Amino acid sequence: MHIDNYFSISNSEITDAEFVIYGIPYDATQSFKPGSRFAPNAIREASWNLESYSQFFSFDLSFAKVCDAGNINCDGSFEEIGKRVEQFLNKVSGIPIALGGEHSISCLTTKKFKNCCFLVFDAHFDLRDEFDGNRFNHACTTRRVFENGFDVVIAGVRSGCKEERAFAEKNGISYVFSWNLKSYKDIGKFIEDYERIYLSIDVDVFDPSFAPGVSTPEPFGVEPKIFLEVFSEISDRIVALDVVEVVPDANKVTQNLAAKLIMEFIASKYSSR
Repeated sequence: MHIDNYFSISNSEITDAEFVIYGIPYDATQSFKPGSRFAPNAIREASWNLESYSQFFSFDLSFAKVCDAGNINCDGSFEEIGKRVEQFLNKVSGIPIALGGEHSISCLTTKKFKNCCFLVFDAHFDLRDEFDGNRFNHACTTRRVFENGFDVVIAGVRSGCKEERAFAEKNGISYVFSWNLKSYKDIGKFIEDYERIYLSIDVDVFDPSFAPGVSTPEPFGVEPKIFLEVFSEISDRIVALDVVEVVPDANKVTQNLAAKLIMEFIASKYSSR
């Protein structure tokens, strides 16, 4: 079996691609289990284990125009990395798909997009104003995105402090607990009016039995197959995607799931046409 250092279905130049995959190997603030900086390359490796045909969406991914543009240089400060992300995204006309890295990268990858709903699947509220003395800690991501003008919907949440939940309710941030998230219908009512959706998938939204390799695991998570339904319903409105917080595990389970999510998302975009 062929294995290489780029995403397996990459076949186009960045100027021609309808989907541009890029990595942000940044995990400087991870507070429990570090290692998501290794995820972009691990997800790429895992992609070679997967078939390029989507059985669910009946689509051959070799017909999709996909570019793997490599990784953003993550040397220096968070602000310096942010400038590189901005410069990179200015060159992208296709749908960008970011491979984290920790969740704080969403603060950088969302800046290009306006008039969007930020739909985030996450075990945690991530609505702290500051954590470990840092306002751009992974635990503050959704709050920073909200402050940047996005309407926010949090799906699959099951962890956070009392103040975070109060902040959500005070500011009209919709959220659905994981134990109430059984199908797309449970979040559909919150996003049905949005024509543009930025989708962020923090892989710790899944139950640890499906995704053991994450920085901050939480029991009672969601099942991965719900994303087949989510993609079916909203992929035509998704303008960008990030997949974050994968800490590659020895059995390659979590990085394999991340690669599969990306493939099914791309397949769903064609299926929805």
